[in-house]
Amino acid sequence: MAANIPNDNLTIPASWRGMAPVLIAVGAVCVLISLGLFYFTGDEAQPNVGFRVFFHSYLANFMFCLSFCLGALFFVLVTHLVRASWVASIRRLAELLAFTISWWALLFIPIVAMVLFTNSQALYAWNGGPGSDLPRIVQNKLSYLNPGFFTIRTLVYFAIWGVSARIYFSMSRKQDDTGDTQITLKLQRWAGPLIMLFALAVNFAAFDWMMSTDAAWFSTIYGVYLFAAGMLSFFAVMIILCYVLQSSGRIEKLVTLEHFQDMSKFQHGFVVFWAYIAFSQFLLYWYGNIPEETLWYKERMTNGWQYVGLLLIVLHFAVPFLGTMSRHVRRKRGVMAGWAGLILVAHWLDMTFLIIPNAASVTPMLLLGHLVCWIGMVSIFLALFLLRAGETPLVATKDPWLPESLAYQVGP
Repeated sequence: MAANIPNDNLTIPASWRGMAPVLIAVGAVCVLISLGLFYFTGDEAQPNVGFRVFFHSYLANFMFCLSFCLGALFFVLVTHLVRASWVASIRRLAELLAFTISWWALLFIPIVAMVLFTNSQALYAWNGGPGSDLPRIVQNKLSYLNPGFFTIRTLVYFAIWGVSARIYFSMSRKQDDTGDTQITLKLQRWAGPLIMLFALAVNFAAFDWMMSTDAAWFSTIYGVYLFAAGMLSFFAVMIILCYVLQSSGRIEKLVTLEHFQDMSKFQHGFVVFWAYIAFSQFLLYWYGNIPEETLWYKERMTNGWQYVGLLLIVLHFAVPFLGTMSRHVRRKRGVMAGWAGLILVAHWLDMTFLIIPNAASVTPMLLLGHLVCWIGMVSIFLALFLLRAGETPLVATKDPWLPESLAYQVGP
């Protein structure tokens, strides 16, 4: 089978590899600058409001990056489970994205440390404990929402994701060396149980980290919302990544136009799925019209956040839905990379809309500090990706499904 595989450039440019330390430094500096911007522009009547806004911004940008890495892990697992041969050319890139999840656990340490070692309510009001002035509905949740149990659950989530990602990456690399086709069969057998663990971890992580920033409110569909956003952003990242690599003379023969079209089709499908989940959640609360259930949306329909909500309807659904519907558009690499970039902007607004309205109104300084924090997080993400990609072939050339992937043709 190897004879049917064309020669291709499977390494990232050397100049990219050297950028990783610089990107880590830029990321750390930007995060610290955002902390300073929020701290020194805080309200004198509320001296801790700067830390409150910073931690909400940090979490929103953290989830922006982590979400598409989680989407990558699910893509790796589910394509092994269903024996999707067409993805063999692009699955290594997804493995590299998922591999960074273990490093994201380190970036979550500031939040865990704040919860575990202080009584700060900068991010989670429930962290004040039973003696704090909390609504009764939150008091009743403290057996679940408490620092110790929160930390244990966080460790479990990252263990499930990190171990899964490392197993699939290391076994895939082993297959590069040995060509053992039994490895593919083993990975397929493990995929089903790991998907179930993955789903539970994503669902409860969404509840713990994001939804509990407003612990009085609840939504059973919140975890699915995060999953939909993560998968949509993952396909956007993959389209941009493949386009940038091919523009640099990499993987030009192994990732074909057919792969681009299929990734674009999945991206379009998750645009619809995200909109369905978001609208379903809103409709149920609007129809029920119960005050304690609608407060979450009230925060997001005032103080400037209502305009962000309207932007999400346009940029996260209507425009990309109509713009990427055509097969003709989906088969244009540069055009789809542009649409993917728009979707990532909308995804960032979405994570912002989910988390920050509990902390502050929309102001120019908020947007500036939040944008600087985003630059920091994205820089760190790129560094983590390049550190691993710099020493790894971009395509698993001994994957037994690769010849079928190269021969794959997309229907009309």
